[in-house]
Amino acid sequence: MVLARNVLVRTDERMAACPTTAVDASVGKLPSSHKTEPDHLQSASSAVGGETKKLFQHSSHYLAGMVVKLALGSISLPIFTRVFSVADYGLIDLAQKILLFFTAVSKMGLQNSALRFFDGGGFAAESDAGPRYYSTMFFGSLGTSTLVAILFLAVRYFLKSTIDAPLAALMDFVCLLLVLRAIQSMIWSFMRAEERTKTYNLTSVALKALTIVAVCLFLPLVGRTPRAFFFGSTAVELAFVVIVSFLLFRRGTLNFARFDTELFRTALMFGAPLVIYEAASIFLDSGDRLLVRHFLGPEALGLYSVAYGLSAQGNELLILPLNLAVFPIYMRLWKSQGREATAAFLSACLDVYLATAAGLWAIAAVTSKDALVLLASKKYADAGHLVPFVVAGLLIYTTHVFLCAGLLIYKKTGTMAGLLLFSAALNIGLNWLLLPRLGLMAAAIATLVSYALCIFLLGSASMRMLPVKIRFRAVGRYLLGAGIVSYAVSRIELGSPLLNVAAKSALVAVSYCAFLYLADPKVRSASARVLSGWNNRANHPSIAPKTI
Repeated sequence: MVLARNVLVRTDERMAACPTTAVDASVGKLPSSHKTEPDHLQSASSAVGGETKKLFQHSSHYLAGMVVKLALGSISLPIFTRVFSVADYGLIDLAQKILLFFTAVSKMGLQNSALRFFDGGGFAAESDAGPRYYSTMFFGSLGTSTLVAILFLAVRYFLKSTIDAPLAALMDFVCLLLVLRAIQSMIWSFMRAEERTKTYNLTSVALKALTIVAVCLFLPLVGRTPRAFFFGSTAVELAFVVIVSFLLFRRGTLNFARFDTELFRTALMFGAPLVIYEAASIFLDSGDRLLVRHFLGPEALGLYSVAYGLSAQGNELLILPLNLAVFPIYMRLWKSQGREATAAFLSACLDVYLATAAGLWAIAAVTSKDALVLLASKKYADAGHLVPFVVAGLLIYTTHVFLCAGLLIYKKTGTMAGLLLFSAALNIGLNWLLLPRLGLMAAAIATLVSYALCIFLLGSASMRMLPVKIRFRAVGRYLLGAGIVSYAVSRIELGSPLLNVAAKSALVAVSYCAFLYLADPKVRSASARVLSGWNNRANHPSIAPKTI
């Protein structure tokens, strides 16, 4: 999500602020004294059209890569949940969340600075500018991540008596991987800045696929333990960083003598504030794992990790296309037609999303247990009752794509970070209070409540700048329809998990759409327009469809 948004913002910035190669080439065909205004406007329009085409082309590349990686995740989930015990799977998930948080801190926002300070034209004009930029960003990232790794080791040493042995055994891997992933992040930023989208996607997909293979290869050597997982991950990521770094050195791109202290300081000042936002997002998403393990033990953590992971994978398939499609459109509307048109577009999109989200929640509610048995095995069936709460929280949080547009347009990332931190603190507080009393359900409830509060706070702050309308009566109808349909379909049992998932999903989808058609006049009106358009095209095939 963040990746896609940054790509779009970066491309948009180039279109708005930077002279493109296409513009320079077209203008350079005539001496400046002979340029006419129409020719100049035509050249600029052509250049913008070319950049817009490039925007959608690159976005499609990133979307394709993300979909493939999600598909690989769907393959690895059934493998790893069956290979590792419930407790070991939870331990792997916990160690990965710790790694994710400290990696975000270790990067110090330099991956964002690498995108901000990339200047292809300047590098071509000044031979020393490119090596200075690449060397500063690369070695700067290596330095900050190494410093965080050393501090991590020191904290681990002083807290060794409070860390249980299975988790402590993985901390060496975490320490090494946070350095490797910080460097990886910088390498990805280089590829994105250079617009090498195909290379980016091929290498990132290959890295994920090779990691799955490597873990499977280490299993007979190390045993079915979390160490096998981290041995495989570390081996692949170390090989990737070493190979790419060697190629960069060989190309003359990296040279420690070209490290620019002033550029590094400027990059830190730009990127460091964004660390708060990234860390707050991770803390909100993952901060409950330690408390689940502390209060309920490793088995409960394993169940919760799989329930949350499966819900998050499904939500990613929804949120990625939304970010890729909605963000560039509302930014274009903001620039070309202003505030009211942007708000109207977002309001209409939000209404469609909420109607869709309620139906998706109903499908998740009636298929969760069977989906877990099908994808993860019967030992995770007890986590089925957690999925509807987690899915509800994630679907609510996804509304930030629409409700937080004002904060993004006005670049209020500090406000967003503060509200995320507050919501994360609430999540931790609720878990601390409720886990000993309600058990594992408390974690799912805390996730739902904290995400709902987070969206309420973010939406309230954003709507002061860009009001997005919510049809609350329509939302009530969506929720009522989802509740009725899910209750009715949940009474059906076909025996086989596969049949249950397929049949119940289809029944919920059909029944929910029928309910909306009967209950919502706007849905009936939209359906009538669609049917009318189909009939017109069928009766008048010579009429060409309108172009957008």
